[in-house]
Amino acid sequence: MLEGVRVVELTHLIAGPYCGRMFADHGAEVIKVEPPTGELSRHRDPVAHREGGSVTAHYASMNHGKKSVTVDLKSEAGNAFLHELLATTDVVVSNMRPGALERLGIGLESLVERYPQLIAVSITGFGVNDTLEGERERAGLAIVAEALSGVTSLTKDRENQPVWCGFALGDMMAGITGYSAALAALIERGRTGSGRFIDLALVDTILPLTSIAMARHQLADDQLASSAQNDFHGVPYGVFRASDGHISIGANTNKFWLGLCRAMERPDLAEDAELATFEGRSRRMAEVMETVEEWTSKQTRDEITRKLGAQDIPVAAVHRVEETADSARYRSRDMIRTVDDGVGGHLVLPADATLRGTQRAAAVVPRLGEHTLEVATGILGDPAATAAARKAGAFGPDRDLVASGDNT
Repeated sequence: MLEGVRVVELTHLIAGPYCGRMFADHGAEVIKVEPPTGELSRHRDPVAHREGGSVTAHYASMNHGKKSVTVDLKSEAGNAFLHELLATTDVVVSNMRPGALERLGIGLESLVERYPQLIAVSITGFGVNDTLEGERERAGLAIVAEALSGVTSLTKDRENQPVWCGFALGDMMAGITGYSAALAALIERGRTGSGRFIDLALVDTILPLTSIAMARHQLADDQLASSAQNDFHGVPYGVFRASDGHISIGANTNKFWLGLCRAMERPDLAEDAELATFEGRSRRMAEVMETVEEWTSKQTRDEITRKLGAQDIPVAAVHRVEETADSARYRSRDMIRTVDDGVGGHLVLPADATLRGTQRAAAVVPRLGEHTLEVATGILGDPAATAAARKAGAFGPDRDLVASGDNT
């Protein structure tokens, strides 16, 4: 879909790399500019050591389908090469702190002024412009954005205490937002001929997830707000122990509650007038949850799914990620793909749902600096110019850039 679009990444870890990976999945040429030692996720456990080299799970999952170019941005030659590259680029993506890029003379906002065709996507913790005093350079991990946005307050345990969701939700949301914003800017550029600077903050991009909760809390009266737990999603609604794992049950209507009572063979609960309403079940939420779990814990996930499915109640086994990777459901939908890890092995990873049923771009994890000479020669237009840039230290310490076989 995006063949002919060139994207340059100045990224590390998750948010920026995931934004770039979506471009790569859709066929864009994504050039990942890495320091000579490799970006941070190349050094994060777990690591697979293979005959062809080493690769980390973190790097492979976020960076397959890209080209890896090592550039020493602190050197004059490396900085000059980056500008040569950016002059031919459609989209540049970064999730570095703004001050770090500005000290190198490559602040994204200034790049758009220098290269008017450029669409520059900046993903930072708190934004580049219009930030509170002291927050522009503040560390902004996903867990921070999730907490400040209210998202963490909506993920609660049985004692109604907030808990971390368990993965980098804020980073993934920022990557998706950056990708969609850049696509809109590409359409705009087609009309106006001009690019733009896109200033995204982790704390902003995750905020829409609280939309329904924010509206509910404004419209609920004091009585309902004080009694309605579980952010109005329903009771019982959540995860319960089964004899072979865990099960998710979403009885978010009074009809589903009665169906659950039938499945549990508990007519006494169905006849309880207070439990017949959401408000009543909310007031007795601990009792309801305990009663349901007493029933689920004595049965397998499949047994529970079958019995609740017969009552048309939303229910699903809580799959571990290794179960999901081997799921017939996702494989039948072409949602699991095999990725070449670049060093003689492969990884099974989720596919992009928007590409289901279409031709997908190749998914190979690049070795560190694997494409440096190829890209440099294409940009500079002359092997001699590439050799001169290499000798000047543009790509870091001189080494065999073609045969580099280590993905860490």
